[in-house]
Amino acid sequence: MPLSFRKFATACLSLTLALTLSYEAMAVSLSSPPAAAPAKLFEISDSQYEEAVKLLSNYIKIDTTNPPGNEKLGALYLQSVLKENGIEAQVFDSAKDRAIVIGRLKGTGKKKAVILLSHIDVVPAQASDWKYPPFAAEIHDGELWGRGTLDMKGMGIMELAAMLAIKKSGKLLDRDIIFIATPDEEVGGTYGAEWFAKNKKELVKDAEYLLNEGYSIESYNKSGNIDGKAKYWGVDYAEKSVLWLSLTANGLAGHASMPMSNSANNRLIKALAKIADNPPKMTLLPAAKEFFQSIAPFEASPLKELYADIEKTAKAPSKETEETLAVDKLKYSMLRNTVSITVLKAGYKTNVIPAQAYAELDCRLLPGVTPEQFVAEVKKTIGDSTIDVKVIEWEKGDPSPYDNDMFRAIKEANKAEGATAPVVPVVVPWFTDSHWFRELGIHSYGFEPIEVDAEHLATMHGKDERIPLAAFRRGINRLVRILTAL
Repeated sequence: MPLSFRKFATACLSLTLALTLSYEAMAVSLSSPPAAAPAKLFEISDSQYEEAVKLLSNYIKIDTTNPPGNEKLGALYLQSVLKENGIEAQVFDSAKDRAIVIGRLKGTGKKKAVILLSHIDVVPAQASDWKYPPFAAEIHDGELWGRGTLDMKGMGIMELAAMLAIKKSGKLLDRDIIFIATPDEEVGGTYGAEWFAKNKKELVKDAEYLLNEGYSIESYNKSGNIDGKAKYWGVDYAEKSVLWLSLTANGLAGHASMPMSNSANNRLIKALAKIADNPPKMTLLPAAKEFFQSIAPFEASPLKELYADIEKTAKAPSKETEETLAVDKLKYSMLRNTVSITVLKAGYKTNVIPAQAYAELDCRLLPGVTPEQFVAEVKKTIGDSTIDVKVIEWEKGDPSPYDNDMFRAIKEANKAEGATAPVVPVVVPWFTDSHWFRELGIHSYGFEPIEVDAEHLATMHGKDERIPLAAFRRGINRLVRILTAL
């Protein structure tokens, strides 16, 4: 066959195949719907992020150190931001220079409202101890420095920025969003959340959920740059109740030159020694079981094994096991009621045996444990009926459910980002403003929308407090996703 004809025949065959393939491709495209594009995650714009950083900077510069507080200036600032963005906001004076701000972004009303709660006050900061001034809000190496950046003005502005971003989007959520910022959290909340719950509770009677500061997202890496490698997302569903007890031993006074084995001092010392040497037995709550088993894969040995079989671990822990678990005091506190001996009073002169010895205990109780039950346990441990045990104060800590829309919304936001870290329920040993709202029947949760490593956690209530701005931006986005999913 001549070469020219072979070329011609080959060309015709190629054309025929091309046309056939094109036709088949067209047929497939006509008969099959196009593949759905992957859902685009919500992201605030650069200008919204820059505005949020500006808001936080201005907020940090308002010194609301408690004591004395002076939170009203912070409340008025937040009110002005809300009003400038077309959101109704009120300020209520709870005491001189102490104030609460509340604003509401309307939704469709199909579902009950959600509260975004934060506190305005911060703990004291000694400027001479800081690398950068604590109220200057300086930015260095991608981090904003200042007292309150983590606890908790940073989260307050993340909540506010998320609220503003939703408003700007024009999308009406099924729930109203209620923004509340309170004073006085750092010293008990008398003029803050407690005052609000007692005097303005009608303003939140339609609320179902509340988000507040809480357990941090534990990160492997520094500066919040975890790349999806967080260990877990902790969500506080309960706080331990606070029980303060007094122990009093009475006896005969006498001259110290003639010792008395049954003196008030000796009997109280023996009682306290028994308390110190015999801590309450481990108690494994269902939520704690879920927590430890969920985080076990992310831990190194021996914690990995101890957490994976937490039921066995809690049932009969060895001394070595106790010591291993106790290294992480925060997680350890979820496994038992705790007692700390905090106040000791006895005597007034070296050569006089006093007639009375006195001590105070700070006890933190897991959900479901009553003061009566724990006092009975303390008396049994002491084994001395002459020691008078009394309740000084009890702050109840009722839990919120952790199988509901709020937990599902957080899990959904987590999954959307491709993160593998589990969302786990946590009982914390401290009190936050959340418990005042739990008493109103509002399901309240502690949640940090940013990843925080141990280095940064140590700056809260310490020196050089700062927030990585990349994490700050992600926190705003995360809150928006949670609110829209809720």
